[in-house]
Amino acid sequence: MKKTLIPFLLTLLALTGCGDNSTPKEGVEYTTIKTPLTNTSAPVIEVFSLACGHCRNMETILPEIQKMTDSDIQQVHVTFNKSAQVAAYIYYTAVIQSEGHPDPKLMEQLFAYIQDTPAELDETARKAKLMGIFKDFQLKSPFELSEEQHKQVYQQLTKAETVVENAEIVSVPAFLVQGKYLVKSEAHENLEDLASTIQYLKQL
Repeated sequence: MKKTLIPFLLTLLALTGCGDNSTPKEGVEYTTIKTPLTNTSAPVIEVFSLACGHCRNMETILPEIQKMTDSDIQQVHVTFNKSAQVAAYIYYTAVIQSEGHPDPKLMEQLFAYIQDTPAELDETARKAKLMGIFKDFQLKSPFELSEEQHKQVYQQLTKAETVVENAEIVSVPAFLVQGKYLVKSEAHENLEDLASTIQYLKQL
């Protein structure tokens, strides 16, 4: 009896251990923010910046994450400082004219504009370049918006600032799930692990 029972118990303990290790842990793979967001309808939010190289890379695999987590991931641009606010204004100019989801090709153009535009380019040339990007996608640039459209952009900026402040986000890209769980991207070894944590938090 003992000879039969001991191997069984060892197997049971091994299985239990595997189960514990596969479950995301608070403080390791994610944290719970102090002030949960109650006014967001999106179960998963990616907080990013057009000035962030890692965010630019994340943008290319975001469709795969959405597929793996069965989520329509909403993006929120950071508003850390003046330069971030300018980039956010550019992003939300595209958002309000694209039903919330700018064309992926446009997003790459905006990342490139913020990150790759030569520093020596003067203000006139920068303005013309940005206007040209939006024109290529049949959209108005930030310089051509109507008063009502400017108000819409400001509303988006206000919402973004609330998300960033409440979640106490200091680095991007970051994923916020259910308005209260902040995923630690750097704590995951691969895309599958990241998607697994997001999916787990969606079900809490």
